[in-house]
Amino acid sequence: MSVLKSYKVCFLGRTGNGKSTLINALYGTTFQTAPLLSCTKELYTVTLMGNSPEGYDAITIYDTPGIGEFSSDSVYERFYEEAVSQADCIVLVTTLDRNDAPAQRLVIRLLPLFQHRHIKFIIALNHIDSAVVAGQQSYEAWDEKANAPTQQCMENIALRKTILHEKFDKYVDRIAAIVPVCGLRKFGIDELKSEIEKK
Repeated sequence: MSVLKSYKVCFLGRTGNGKSTLINALYGTTFQTAPLLSCTKELYTVTLMGNSPEGYDAITIYDTPGIGEFSSDSVYERFYEEAVSQADCIVLVTTLDRNDAPAQRLVIRLLPLFQHRHIKFIIALNHIDSAVVAGQQSYEAWDEKANAPTQQCMENIALRKTILHEKFDKYVDRIAAIVPVCGLRKFGIDELKSEIEKK
């Protein structure tokens, strides 16, 4: 009997950044979601056949509880450690706001589990349709007709990518990609999926 070879993808991110919604959009899963509420209280995994990168039989998704839900992440630390220690790819889900400190602290704590392994590290920049961005008045973020970000939103995305590189390049060997997405609008989903599965 042959052993199932599964490509393992771990999703990390602050509570409310839309990890579960994004996973559902990417893989057709049915993880529970709710606006403004944390639904992921445990480490959830699902293994899917037929969506795997070349050389693998399946893909296994790890949906982790939100970072920063408690004053200390120690409640969920073992979940994060389990998922990251198994992962072939880590997807950090963040947004256009700039409060990355909780995610930075978690990445630093988890570094010993993945820094000497060849793990792909991707940042998914989610909720890009938000009309509120730190340090700005609200603005028109989305072109409804084109179902795409406005020019001003694209400028904010470019600035945010620069900031994310400044914050994370010193900790991870290489950010494979920073992909702007909107899970609810299904925008950027194919690009993110391609980056996750790319050899």
